[in-house]
Amino acid sequence: MKPIFVDPDLTRVSFARNLLEGEGIACFIQNENTRTLGPSVAGYSYKNPLDPSLCLLDDTQTEVAAELIRTHFQNVAAEGPEWSCTGCNETNPSTFDLCWSCGAERAA
Repeated sequence: MKPIFVDPDLTRVSFARNLLEGEGIACFIQNENTRTLGPSVAGYSYKNPLDPSLCLLDDTQTEVAAELIRTHFQNVAAEGPEWSCTGCNETNPSTFDLCWSCGAERAA
């Protein structure tokens, strides 16, 4: 079993999990709670080993799952760039008009 989707942003990995589960593809997130350990482990930074990883329970569904994820994230990227909230500096998808974190309206 190898990860099908790895991203430092747990929200994106969780969304991909929900997308697959909605299509009946059983999966789980590996390293869901280890992301915050990185900076404190021996005082050095890390790369992908601690990032949240989406894994399938049935590897025969890899192609279908990969296509679902690829299609979704390509469509999100095509909608425009993410924007930063002027209220809390949180990054939001281009399709959001309100900040998901603090609820502030998107600046014009």
